[in-house]
Amino acid sequence: MRALLALFLLSLPAALAAQDSVVVINPDESGQDSAALGLPPAILTELLSTWNDSGTVRLPGGLTLPAGASLTGRVAAFRGTMRIGGEFTGSLTVINGDLVILPGGVIHGDVLVAGGRFTVEPGGVHDGEQRVYWDAAAVQRQPDGLLVIRERRRPIGELASAVKTYQTGDLRTTLRLTTTQTYNRIEGLGLVFGPAFEWRASDALTASLDLRGILRTAPDPSPFRRDLGWLIRTDWKFHGTRGFGFGARTYSVIAGIEEHTLPRDEIGWNAFLFQRDNRDYLSSEGVGGSAYNYFTRRLRLDASIRYEKQGSVRANDPWSLFRNRDRWRPNPLIDDGHYTSLGLSAEYDSRNARSAPSSGWWLRGSVEHTTSNDVAPVGLPTTVRAPVPTANYSFDRFTLDARRYNRLSPDAQFNLRLWTGGWLSGDPLPLQRRLSLGGPDLLPGYGFRDLNCAPAGFDDPSRAALCDRALITQAEFRHRLKLRAGYTVRDPKNREYYRFIGIEDPELVLFGDAGSAWLSGEGPARVPNNRIQSISQWKADAGVGVDAGGIAVYLVKALTDGEPVRVYLRLERRF
Repeated sequence: MRALLALFLLSLPAALAAQDSVVVINPDESGQDSAALGLPPAILTELLSTWNDSGTVRLPGGLTLPAGASLTGRVAAFRGTMRIGGEFTGSLTVINGDLVILPGGVIHGDVLVAGGRFTVEPGGVHDGEQRVYWDAAAVQRQPDGLLVIRERRRPIGELASAVKTYQTGDLRTTLRLTTTQTYNRIEGLGLVFGPAFEWRASDALTASLDLRGILRTAPDPSPFRRDLGWLIRTDWKFHGTRGFGFGARTYSVIAGIEEHTLPRDEIGWNAFLFQRDNRDYLSSEGVGGSAYNYFTRRLRLDASIRYEKQGSVRANDPWSLFRNRDRWRPNPLIDDGHYTSLGLSAEYDSRNARSAPSSGWWLRGSVEHTTSNDVAPVGLPTTVRAPVPTANYSFDRFTLDARRYNRLSPDAQFNLRLWTGGWLSGDPLPLQRRLSLGGPDLLPGYGFRDLNCAPAGFDDPSRAALCDRALITQAEFRHRLKLRAGYTVRDPKNREYYRFIGIEDPELVLFGDAGSAWLSGEGPARVPNNRIQSISQWKADAGVGVDAGGIAVYLVKALTDGEPVRVYLRLERRF
């Protein structure tokens, strides 16, 4: 079972073609740039212009033109399916719907379909240019019948913020009072304040200076954490966002451990509501510099250097809405010391959208070399880690995150992810750079850090991550459901115009995960450095859920152990 599931998750699909008895115009074929880039802004502008033109015949829904009937002119349809069984002459635009030419149907003229399919059944004819974009247009219909761009849904973490921007010549000033977009057992709710300046010196040069103070609301009487932190950074960008640039910063922040797991806002809401903080933290104070270069508009390379003091911080007792009388999970100690790190990372991004992509690749990889001459290591069993030198300490670490989004149809997609990382060479990893699996994100069929490499009998209430390496594969199938749950507010003067409030077109999600975390090296219960753990020892799960965009509910069951069925509430997509 493990081997079959792992093979399925690791395999990447070949080209997917529809096996229909009709001709389907597939916008993902080579040469159709729209599939790679998503809905271009120029097409969105054209859709709005066409629909809102008083000379356009607007059809707010589906329409069937029967055999023998004819229609002439400029026609636009919004939502629903257009079926042409007769003869149409002119230009036809379909927004967030499908277009079907039935047997005997004829279209003389140009066709533009956005957010749907164009299908020509046997006996149908299209004489003209066709443009098809499967990406839906982010538009909504107003009470007056016109279309406007739908306002971007703000993440929950951005709701409690106040930002004001002023422009004076080439200088733009922004004043902010916001939060750290998370809530945790170390800081409570972090309040961020301060100005930011952006100077557009020329078309080829933009410079910025960002001054942020961080006020931590959870009281901490210990000497291990400051109540006031800061982040001061400057960035110089040459030739726009697709050129190259340099940056420098100094900071005093509470940094997360294993930040590749749940997003910050989900960590924060889980802690605030249920007193469950699924992340550990350390104090990080230092300086750093960075440089980046875009080799193409999709391929970026970054280099960085930083010198920082990393220290342990203890869990405090911030308020939570439920379970407030319970005790927070202790925050584990780390290997305190001053660290110098050199980093190199690369990113390739061909996704059609940064938020909720449906096609393309997203590849990110990094390597880092870190040294210290005054590390104060935490005592761990020798079965977990050999003794760490207190001077001339150095290690190398890597991460790789590969994601592939595959659009099967306008309503369905199949997505794959592989994440791996951990020790690469040198001395054993410090505690704050170790790994684990289990919890709502990477292996949800198992409890929080069920795979943390702790030896039998090792009692640590903090449940620290102790593994040297981890590897997880994920697969999911998403299908958009034609479903509405809510209510409709109609215009009393014209019942045709309305606004819907509620859940619209949620996605059904079927998913599976498989992977493991392990100790690397020679010896019992370890995996040799040049290998990954045997697939027969991997853990796997499978589940189902409904994602309504901004909130999702999942049921998941472990396949390799007798774990109970788990229920998770998520605020963002799985990956």
